[in-house]
Amino acid sequence: MAFNNLPGVFPEKQDGGLAILASTNAPRVMVLGTADKGSADAPFQVGRSQEAASAFGSAGTLTRGMYETKTAGSTNTVLLRMNATAASLEGIGVAAAIGGIKITTFRKDDDAGDSYSFYWDDTAQRLVVKNVSSDDVIFDRDFDEVDADINTGEVIVSGEPGAGGADIGSVSAFHTLTMSAGEMTSFSVTFTAGTDGTSPSRMKLYEALTKAYRLLENEQFDIMVPMDVYLDDKNVADGDTITLPGVNTHPVAGSSSDALGEVFVEEYLGSLYFFWDTDGDGDAELWPDGVGSASASSKIDGTSLTAADFHEVNFAYQLANFCFEISENNVEVTGVIGVKPPSSVALEDVSLWVGELPAFTVDTGSGQQSVASASDNGSGLLGNKFMAGRYGYEVAGVAGNAGGGFIRTDSGFVDGIEQLDRGGHFIDIGKHISVVGAWVTMFNPFDSTGFGYTSTMAPTYAGMYSALQSKSAPTNKLVPGIVLPFRINNAKLDDLAGVSFVMGADKAKGNVVSDAPTAARPDSDYRRLTTVRIVKDAIDAVRQASEPFIGEAGGAAQRAALRTAVDGKLSRLQQGGFIQRYDLNVTATPSQQIQGDATIELNIVPAFELRQIELILSLLPQ
Repeated sequence: MAFNNLPGVFPEKQDGGLAILASTNAPRVMVLGTADKGSADAPFQVGRSQEAASAFGSAGTLTRGMYETKTAGSTNTVLLRMNATAASLEGIGVAAAIGGIKITTFRKDDDAGDSYSFYWDDTAQRLVVKNVSSDDVIFDRDFDEVDADINTGEVIVSGEPGAGGADIGSVSAFHTLTMSAGEMTSFSVTFTAGTDGTSPSRMKLYEALTKAYRLLENEQFDIMVPMDVYLDDKNVADGDTITLPGVNTHPVAGSSSDALGEVFVEEYLGSLYFFWDTDGDGDAELWPDGVGSASASSKIDGTSLTAADFHEVNFAYQLANFCFEISENNVEVTGVIGVKPPSSVALEDVSLWVGELPAFTVDTGSGQQSVASASDNGSGLLGNKFMAGRYGYEVAGVAGNAGGGFIRTDSGFVDGIEQLDRGGHFIDIGKHISVVGAWVTMFNPFDSTGFGYTSTMAPTYAGMYSALQSKSAPTNKLVPGIVLPFRINNAKLDDLAGVSFVMGADKAKGNVVSDAPTAARPDSDYRRLTTVRIVKDAIDAVRQASEPFIGEAGGAAQRAALRTAVDGKLSRLQQGGFIQRYDLNVTATPSQQIQGDATIELNIVPAFELRQIELILSLLPQ
């Protein structure tokens, strides 16, 4: 202060607080990835990129994903660190092998167990926990009392002490949660180390994404970007083999056996557990050991596992199914996923990577195209069963259906029973995702070499279209911060666009997006990203206008007011050129009125994307 004794107001102008506010109406881009530090399993709104990078570090995929989306134009990026686990110590205060007190850290890192120390006084029934770095007591409880005297929330303490427990540490000698095998035996406790989770196997990553998607069921976001997962990851369903390094041990990440098996998921006490069949024998080679009755042949609840319990999985299908469910229940969401890169940038390897289209057989009666035999299958990206179709892959009720596809099933897995909408059409969840085939050299703040690094263009594409109005497609738009490390001829680019891959193209003006399809089937109304995003605008507008009416009276006057509110939102979309016209009606049958239901019938004509211009030129005589 300027004076010590005189009264007055003495301002201090602090520096370093000037920043772009996180609050924005721009599409919210959610990046899911791994990191070796930072908060886990909770959305982190990015304000300053440098602060986020400092919070999560450069290891793993999360920070890289942030820079790739933001460099491309995203102004509303949210990060979620996944696959990290907490440290825990259980069995405190009992002599038996089970029960007692359990300490679990909120921090999820390799060194989480070394970050906290404690002592247990069995006579006084008192547990005290400290933060090692600050030396502050973060938990203090006498278990003869109801509540803890101190609980800052850095650890979770559960369970109750029993009889015959041993003292651990003392007031003058706290003991870290980390314990040697001998100490664990001596104290009858079990320690589980925390993990950073920055190098997961494919199956571990599938588990982490399943859990992350569940966490995000009620979050508000618009675009989903899972990092380091690909449409064409190795998979036993596609003939890849898995050799485990040991009994009930996941494959080493990046090894020749790092592939997706078939999965059975069981929920137990609020948590998801995963059983993996890696050889198709109907038994689990990987299972949650020590959880209930789980074993190679038994579920947690004790019933027997069968081959029918296990399901084919795929990262793109998982993403499409999640985006569909969120769009049905919460807010319209699109997702972006890439493909694995070519072996090298050599012409031969790029050619093999792109591959060839399948040979289709046309049914003379229906005109239906399909892949009639294994010898007719395509190869490379152009032969992918989800994008082009493949013999043996039945989709939309047709074996080897041309164009492949992602169809909603009763189980939520690829091999479930395909579902129909009320109009009798197969529910095409591929409309919710874009599959990016392009691999590019990136130049952004994540690169510390100055020479760039090579990565899928998927996160960049997500950040790019988040910055565009929904009526403006990424097609033919310049992609910032990238260089194409290899070129694909126009004929192959045309084939790739035909089976719905998003690619990059080198034009005189720079590197552009060659086309902007979704992964919907060829017969879908939602083949274009612009269509999906405009429909999202319309649905979000209806949801926003309808929200104030939920819980209020539902008579004719209220329905008329609801129609007026929705009409006002849609009119603004029409005036902005997002939709050409729309028809709207709000109804409720007597039965619906009793149930408190109403139906909004909406038909729209979107502003269709201009993709090709045909130039007809002729010369006139003088």
